[in-house]
Amino acid sequence: MEDLILTPYAPNLVESTRSIGYSFETAMADIIDNSISNFAKRVDVKFSNSKVPYVVVIDNGIGMGNIELEKAMRYGSSSSLDERGENDLGRFGLGLKMASMSQCRKLTVISKQRGKLSAACWDLDHIHKTKNWSLIRYTEEQIANLRFSSELENYKSGTVIVWEKIDRISESPKEFDREFNEKLNFADKHMALVFHRFLENKISKQYFELFFNNRKVEPIDPYMLSNRATQRLEEETLFIDKIPIKITPYITPFVSKLSTEERQLLNEYRELNLKQGLYIYRNNRLIVWGKWFRLLSDGELKRLAKVRIDLPNNIDTHWTIDVKKSSAQIPSMIKEQLKQIVLRVVGKSERVYRYRGRKVVHDSYQHIWNKIENREKMQYLVNRDIPIFKVLQESLNDEQFKLLDGFVKSIEDSFPYSAVYYDLAQDEQFEDKILEVEQVYQVAKNTIDGLARNKDEQIKHLKSLSSIDMFQKYPEVIRMLEKEFQNNG
Repeated sequence: MEDLILTPYAPNLVESTRSIGYSFETAMADIIDNSISNFAKRVDVKFSNSKVPYVVVIDNGIGMGNIELEKAMRYGSSSSLDERGENDLGRFGLGLKMASMSQCRKLTVISKQRGKLSAACWDLDHIHKTKNWSLIRYTEEQIANLRFSSELENYKSGTVIVWEKIDRISESPKEFDREFNEKLNFADKHMALVFHRFLENKISKQYFELFFNNRKVEPIDPYMLSNRATQRLEEETLFIDKIPIKITPYITPFVSKLSTEERQLLNEYRELNLKQGLYIYRNNRLIVWGKWFRLLSDGELKRLAKVRIDLPNNIDTHWTIDVKKSSAQIPSMIKEQLKQIVLRVVGKSERVYRYRGRKVVHDSYQHIWNKIENREKMQYLVNRDIPIFKVLQESLNDEQFKLLDGFVKSIEDSFPYSAVYYDLAQDEQFEDKILEVEQVYQVAKNTIDGLARNKDEQIKHLKSLSSIDMFQKYPEVIRMLEKEFQNNG
């Protein structure tokens, strides 16, 4: 018997690992993980979609010498089984390379330690040319002429990650500029959420400042802790192999308890999926959020409940955390215990809702007037969840919204139950349609214009309007807008 060493064919392996499933924002988050693990206190993301597009991540961490840089550039430079430092956010020793090469064909790393610069480069075109694992290393003279090497001049130590030959942004060159800007814009928000606990706690050892093209990124707090209506429930602890896992439940505020600024932020960040569910952190870094992992089904009464789970970095295998650090699974050994905690939190969320009354009519339509059972008595309340109300609400500041809310409450309080009952008993005839088609069209158009940013969103919100009882009386308006949006596309 003999061992045959089969070295993977470099061009094919690198090309295949580019399709492991990184999105632009998860790839960038993986790069910033390295900066945090290297004790950076400032991270700058700089980018341009010029003739030679680039994305650069610069930090003032501890930096690397030649030997450390060579190790960092090696695929599989560390094992997922290795014992890690308490604050290490890495796992497989693949993130820097695979995250970067998932978005670009050329990765250059320039690092400074003890006043000396080191630099190396993976260039996929060069790997294809040499047909080998050919890492490009630079002399001191060559480093001085490298693009972005001057970014470290004002730092005692630090690292620059450069993405060039960016080929995964768009399949069409015509769409590159638009998609480049869209992906950087979303990545900005993604970092603000994923690293929010690092960005908001200035007294923490892990605190750092993040900048996108010199603009400071502010943290996004999914629990709205600055709002007095947020309820933080009692923290609980579960154990895996005697390692503690902290569980912190929150009941978030009703939209009526949010300020105008908070409502506007929620609308701006709606694509981040800040919904009910579990929010799983690994060393304070948000991994996955906004779902219940089949512990229970999504539902209206649970939408106020969010459960924060804090994991250390030494039980990754139990949670099946992947190389991208963007997915996880609940270990079977604690699943039932966690479910009981979630059910208790959801129960409190439901009680908050039930105090406000129970909606009686359940169908597939949205009603402007909701029939509510509140403490065994019936009342009709204006449906504040319909798009028309939301657009109006978001257009007002706090004082103006208080006036609107007061006016709506006065309408609800003075609903003429007795008069309506009497008139119906007398078989009085009611006019079912009192608005002109043009008026209804304008209401619908203004509502959609206030919500939609593109054609897809226009169609989605139009479908939502078509389920409202008012617009079901005017189907011609829906047809007019459908035709208009299709023609505009």
